[in-house]
This record gives sequence, C-alpha cells and structure tokens, in this order.
Amino acid sequence: MSLLEVSEVSRSFGGNRAVDEVSFEMAVNTLAIVGPNGAGKSTLLNLLAGQLHPNREELHHGPFATQPEAEADARELKQKNRVVHRVAERSGQWYVDYRGSIRFRGQEISRWPPWKVARVGMVKTYQIVRPFRSLTVEENLYLFARLRGAANLDEILLETGLEEVRHYPAGSLPFGFLKRLELAKGLATRPDLLLLDEPIGGLSRFEAAGLLGTLANLKAKGVRMVIVEHRLSEILPIVDRVIALDRGRIIFHGSRDEFYHDPAVRTAYLGSSDAAG
Repeated sequence: MSLLEVSEVSRSFGGNRAVDEVSFEMAVNTLAIVGPNGAGKSTLLNLLAGQLHPNREELHHGPFATQPEAEADARELKQKNRVVHRVAERSGQWYVDYRGSIRFRGQEISRWPPWKVARVGMVKTYQIVRPFRSLTVEENLYLFARLRGAANLDEILLETGLEEVRHYPAGSLPFGFLKRLELAKGLATRPDLLLLDEPIGGLSRFEAAGLLGTLANLKAKGVRMVIVEHRLSEILPIVDRVIALDRGRIIFHGSRDEFYHDPAVRTAYLGSSDAAG
C-alpha cells in the first residue's frame, strides 16, 4: 500500500475543469508537481490537503449486459480504491456509478476537512506566508506542534535556520525568514507527508539555494514531501519523481531525467529559459 493514492479525482470551477480525472500514487520520498500557470497544480494540492473537495459528480462504467457482470466490475473498482455508490439498471443495461478517491495510509479522506487531514499526518504549507505576526517564531511553532503531540522545536529551529530569531515577533522578520517559518510550522506538526506550495516562490536565488539545501537535508532524514513549484531547474535536483500537469490532466509521470526529454512536456511548457536550464 502506497502512502498516498489518488484515483480519478476531478475538480471544476464553473465550466472550467481545473483537475481532470487525475490518478497517481506516492511511492517515493519526494514528488514534484509542475506545470504552466493554470495547469491545476495548486488546486490538486488543495484537494490533497482537504481545503477543496473533489467534484460530487459520479463517473460511470458500462454498459454491461447483465447485473453479475456489472457487480464484478464494481468489485474490481473497489479493489482499485474507487468509491462505488451503486450498480444500477438503465434502459435494460447495467452500469456502475462511482467517484474518484484520495486515500492516505489506506483511509479514504477525499471529503475530510483540512484539520482532520492534518491530524492524520498530511500537512500543507502556503505559498503566501501566514504567520501569527504578534507571536514569536517559537510561539508560532508551539501552536502547530500541538496538532499531533510534542515536537523537538529546538531541532526544527536549527534545521530551518531560525534559531537566532526564535524570540523575534514573526511580524518583524523579512520575507526570506517568513518562508523558512512556513516550512518550520509544517515540520512542527511531525508530518508523515508535507505538502509544499511554492516553497521558494519570491525568494532570491541565494535565499532559494539555502532553503533548497534545507529541503535536501530533510529528505535525507526521511521527511516525505510533495512539492509544487514553478522554478523547475532549482527544485528538480532534490526530487525523486515528477508529475507534470497541463489543463488539469497528467501529461507525464516519471523520473526527472525522463521529464526533460518527454515530448508532451516540451510541447506544454519547456520553452522557458528556466525550465530548460
């Protein structure tokens, strides 16, 4: 059983399908989700974190000539972790109605609220930093550490380069330190899987290199991460696998070496100088 299993998940906003029947498994320590603007990356991350829920619309298998054939298909779908709602007859033919699913450690979580997803160990950090600005750095971490029990805050402060500012109010810190604080808040929950939304977004190359070094060290210590990021040439060296989205659909899932040579990827967005770098 994989840590995270996503099966035929979709999410629409009005007439726009931002995530379109996406399926993948998390069987590595670090996974990057990349793609051009509007590809569905952040929407997918929000679906994993419980901040959005998949469409309620049902998917359908069929038609089948007989009820036993449809029931056999339903059993097969359940084995693939689909959420089967009914086997139904329509106009003399049989159909299986089901929905996609998100499973974390074997539990179906696709309709869970964010706090419940976080409590079982899948925690999201934010592209736009969200500290409690009147509290100190250490007090911010203490609040998040309460989610899943005691964490070693001293170790987290050292790992994230925040030890020297632990007693500073978060609102007094420059942006680069706030990005580190966002990471530290996630680590304070002792996550089984950390969802990082553009962790180096807005940072200078020097600041980004420092934070990427921190992420590489965390990976070496066994911290599992799903990373959404635009700055491909900087983030890809630290990840094991890559998923590329375009218009809500997966167009590539493989190693970072395969990624650069995939025709669909190159057609979608590898024309930029950063991606080619």
